[in-house]
Amino acid sequence: MIEAAVEKAISHQFGVNEDFVNLDKTLAEFDADSLDLVELVMGIEDELGIEISDDSIDALGGDALKVTDRQLVDVAAKLKG
Repeated sequence: MIEAAVEKAISHQFGVNEDFVNLDKTLAEFDADSLDLVELVMGIEDELGIEISDDSIDALGGDALKVTDRQLVDVAAKLKG
């Protein structure tokens, strides 16, 4: 469920087919910028009914665009409980 929600949010944000979404891709591979990341996090929050703090994203590493889709799934899973 969480993986599907993250994949759906990525697909919507970047205008790609969900089949193209691979959880090992980084956001940079979608030519994302910091605004894309913010919008993607908001999409994930809406899909799952959770709130992802900036600290949760910052904890993943220094360069947010190197975050993998799988890491976003992990963050969402922890918050969803």
